[in-house]
Amino acid sequence: MKPTLRSLADLCGVSSATVSRALSGHPNVRGALRTRILEAAHRHGYSRNQLVSNLMAHVRKDRSRPFIGNLTILHIPSPHQPDLLPMQQEIIRGATSRAADLGFHLDVLQLGKDGAGPEAMGRMLRARGVLGVIFLQPNSNRSTDRFPWEHFASLHIDYNSPELRHHTVSLDHHFTLTAALHRLRDLGYRRAGLFITKHKDERLVHKWSAAFRSFQMHQGGIGRVPVFMRETIARPDLLAWYDQHKPDLIIGHVDQATRWFEAAGVPVPGRLGYFNLNWHERTLPCAGLDLRPELHGEVAVETLAAQIHRNERGLPADPRTVMISGRWIDGPTLRPAP
Repeated sequence: MKPTLRSLADLCGVSSATVSRALSGHPNVRGALRTRILEAAHRHGYSRNQLVSNLMAHVRKDRSRPFIGNLTILHIPSPHQPDLLPMQQEIIRGATSRAADLGFHLDVLQLGKDGAGPEAMGRMLRARGVLGVIFLQPNSNRSTDRFPWEHFASLHIDYNSPELRHHTVSLDHHFTLTAALHRLRDLGYRRAGLFITKHKDERLVHKWSAAFRSFQMHQGGIGRVPVFMRETIARPDLLAWYDQHKPDLIIGHVDQATRWFEAAGVPVPGRLGYFNLNWHERTLPCAGLDLRPELHGEVAVETLAAQIHRNERGLPADPRTVMISGRWIDGPTLRPAP
């Protein structure tokens, strides 16, 4: 008969738990006893099921994981973005998972809902025992001015003000777009054009447009097509911009534009390439940038947890920014590499 943990324990005159600890190298088992158990296991042909062992170790770890406290993601809506976007939902998923790993429970609330302003929200969070708050893509620093910072660890994901007052987790927009433009140039595109809604670029302190213009000026090889920036991206305006400047590639958030050009007799990617600035908010198959929102959420929770463990509360004297690089995603809206 195939030996079992129980039969091996009976043979050695110890408990099954002792045999299990000896086989896993646990330091609580004396050296001589461990050697005797290992020799008996070898002699009788006993082998551990490593998959089951790993699973049980994971279960025991989960049972013993301590609960540290409560965290909150506070979504700050704006007239342009009243609801959570797909990327923000991905951020929340990453943050929720990482919070559980670190022993925290995380809730998601919205500032201003049911009339709850910054002061009232602070009182409610304190009543719930919240230790730290992640502000999700705030509309502006002014919208949270009366929040009682002194009671919480806090940080922001993205910002739209040159006055940095908070610890922040943000995409490295400049490096991410610059790296993508190098690859797009290598694909043979020579007249790239950027189109973007004004409020998106303003919220990011013009990081997208600044990186694009910097590449045009200092790196070269992609032409000097002017940035198309409007309050809204409308079909007639975008087509008129295209007719005037004739880009061979457009970069932007609105993938619906590919259908506008197809309907106007401009095939994509045959005559015009398209590259999405935020692949997670695509509605059509396309190439673009994975801005890694889940990683934003994970890093935000790790940064907040570090503040809590250091007992840091209130606005920091020296705000720090953790920057994350996006990744290239291939898609059918770019021509194949030569």
